[in-house]
Amino acid sequence: MLIRRKSMSLDVAKSRWQGMVSQDPEMDLGNGLSAAAYKTAIDALEAKMLRVNKVSAEAQTERAELREMEREVNDLNDRFFKGTAAKFGTSSSEYLAIGGTRKKDRRRPALSNGTSPTMSSDV
Repeated sequence: MLIRRKSMSLDVAKSRWQGMVSQDPEMDLGNGLSAAAYKTAIDALEAKMLRVNKVSAEAQTERAELREMEREVNDLNDRFFKGTAAKFGTSSSEYLAIGGTRKKDRRRPALSNGTSPTMSSDV
């Protein structure tokens, strides 16, 4: 899901600038507050937002490619694991080397001491 960034500040600035230049295209309030300076700042913000949105779209594409590559490697992991078990057996040192647990090393659940969970000693 691509989230394109929007800016209320940019929308407000564009609206105010349009209102300003409709009154006086050369408006200058002094101290650097002119219609031209305002337009320059608005254009710079708009250009930066376009770059940010472009980078965001590129990052989303990269993330999708990364997820696909991870799925492919997970499939290979599974295939190599099962292939090693099929070729060498689940009790082999090769199976152990790729991260498997040898059949003879697996822990079996401990048997309870003769009481079942349904039996109570309070009877």
